[in-house]
Amino acid sequence: MNKVRVAIFSDSYSPQINGVVTQIKNISGEFLSRGHEVMIVGPSPDMKFSEKKSGKLMEVLLPSIAFPTYKDYRITHFISPRVFRELKKFRPDVVHVHTPFGVGWLGVNCAKRLRAPLVGTYHTLLPEFMAYLPIPFLKDTTLAKTLAWKYTNFFYNSCAIVTTPTSQMKEELSRNGVTKEIIALPNAIDFAKFNKHAKKKYEAKKPRLIYFGRVSYEKNIEVLLHALKSVIREGKNVSLTITGSGPATDYLKAIAEGENISAHVTFQGALGGDELSKHVASHDIFVTASTIETQGLTVLEAMAAGLPCIGADYLGIKDSIKEGVNGYLFKPYDFHALALKIKKLTTSSALRKKMGKNAVATAKKYSVQKIADETEALYQMIMKK
Repeated sequence: MNKVRVAIFSDSYSPQINGVVTQIKNISGEFLSRGHEVMIVGPSPDMKFSEKKSGKLMEVLLPSIAFPTYKDYRITHFISPRVFRELKKFRPDVVHVHTPFGVGWLGVNCAKRLRAPLVGTYHTLLPEFMAYLPIPFLKDTTLAKTLAWKYTNFFYNSCAIVTTPTSQMKEELSRNGVTKEIIALPNAIDFAKFNKHAKKKYEAKKPRLIYFGRVSYEKNIEVLLHALKSVIREGKNVSLTITGSGPATDYLKAIAEGENISAHVTFQGALGGDELSKHVASHDIFVTASTIETQGLTVLEAMAAGLPCIGADYLGIKDSIKEGVNGYLFKPYDFHALALKIKKLTTSSALRKKMGKNAVATAKKYSVQKIADETEALYQMIMKK
């Protein structure tokens, strides 16, 4: 295809670690390798404005402050004449917004002023996420979800085309009021990185479970701990590694201690690159109890490493985990049901091997090269409208 200049706007960017940042880095890296030009606008980790150009990549980071009740998220202003001047010089063929907040609105406004095609990607199920924000009186009411959907619709109906990672989320958006054209476009994984150290041996006297990703309240990691206790009670010699960082770490450590399972739980902290892929492959089963995933990149990354996966039967997770094929699903929040699935997999190395191979085949469909092809086709289509 002809080379394109794409401007990406996101309220999440390095050094933050989450699925949005991973997607932006994966796709922008592949686009740059294909000769496209990329400009990324995101929040700075401090109150300084910075610009950095490296080859065909320009990064513009806006001054930001931490969200008062959720320190890992940054707040920026949605107006920046300086960014607009840089964008005008860049002359984007497409503007792509990945989040519906300050930087996202800046992208919407810049696209309108430049009359550039605007793509909006819906990554986070905001109405569900609201329940985990420590906002008194609001978070526990249906009003929070109602307002979140009204806000979501207002933002994404400003875009020409809306993408979301899974067919389940496409239906969810349409059902709740997004009227613009919605396309299911999966997020990409670095398949080669995680498959490089993929499991070859599936024998294990002490099967090792792993969760990796953000260690935050909305991920429901306490469900994993309660399931682990149930499995251990029945005499299974099994362990759980929680790899990542986030605000729920101390809370989860307290649960592990209170349930007397600390000896079976390791809190690894955040890892990246080759170190992370080796670490994941050294385990036997990936587990997640999250009910907020629009796709679940870590599920697919674990699959690329050859791990069968167990996840909550909800939203985007169902697009990746196929019951009895590459893993198991369980009723959300039901740690007894999760424990049964863990026991089933930990009992049979032959079953883990079979599902692990199927998991690799699933993950390959989400390689960054394949998803970049689909993204190029989307940009080509919207540029012709």
